[in-house]
Amino acid sequence: MGLQPNIGINRGLRKVIDNMIIDCHTHLLPRQAQQDRSEYLKADPAFGSLYSSPKARIASSDDIIHYLDKSGIDRAIVFGFPWESYETAKRNNDEVWEFHQRYPDRIIPFATFSLLERDLAYKETDRTLTGGFAGLGELSMYGLGWSLADFVALKPCLAIATAWQIPVMIHVNEPVGHKYPGKVSVDIRALFKTIKNHQDLDFILAHFGGGLFIYSLMPEIGQTMKRVYVDTAAAPFLYDSRIVSAAVNALGEENVLLGTDYPLLGISRYEKLLDEAEVHGALRSNILGENVLRILDRRLS
Repeated sequence: MGLQPNIGINRGLRKVIDNMIIDCHTHLLPRQAQQDRSEYLKADPAFGSLYSSPKARIASSDDIIHYLDKSGIDRAIVFGFPWESYETAKRNNDEVWEFHQRYPDRIIPFATFSLLERDLAYKETDRTLTGGFAGLGELSMYGLGWSLADFVALKPCLAIATAWQIPVMIHVNEPVGHKYPGKVSVDIRALFKTIKNHQDLDFILAHFGGGLFIYSLMPEIGQTMKRVYVDTAAAPFLYDSRIVSAAVNALGEENVLLGTDYPLLGISRYEKLLDEAEVHGALRSNILGENVLRILDRRLS
């Protein structure tokens, strides 16, 4: 399928809506996987590690739209899964794009892929960003975790993202605490080096960045992380409400984004988290939508 750029993704983001809510972290898997995940579980061990349990929900495009409408969410960033198979990742990205084409004012498409086949990852980055995708992500190495070699292999893809001035979301989780499906090892030093080498690029680190934000309190590190953002995805399972003020104090009021990881959780759990953290007024509006909107608008400035 040839991607047909939709001018709405570039020109329609900054329509003035007071207190706009944007969920920056939602998943849409291929229609075939929605109907029967069994073959995908066999073919992709990383997918199997997250979705082998029937309790692991898989949402359809209709489910996502219903969720947005029911929750009062104006827009959502939507992406697939970093499939080990290039063709599966490509098909998943195409379906995300089709979803965006049907709802250009609601769905913001990000493209994702596996780094196991480095040349194909570069190829898919070029194809999707040239085609009009608004970002890369959620990028992850669920099977083996993020190593130095993986971050080095990501450099050509980041070069394209830099040229397009689009954000890159990376799955990062905390190195301590309980185990759960999808928790991987992350070479934090290599991640920070990647950020340092790409300071003209916006990085969104999912799941509060595994706590990496705390090092921005070191003056020399803080300067490097000015364009690093963290999202709230899965936070109710991992942290108490103090995580919000900790991230805001360390990174800044403009660097924390609402991400629900839908269909893992809906927005109500995050609204409760913000209530418990006593986040109100302008700060709440920033987290719920304004911050990510500024990132997405950067491409137009």
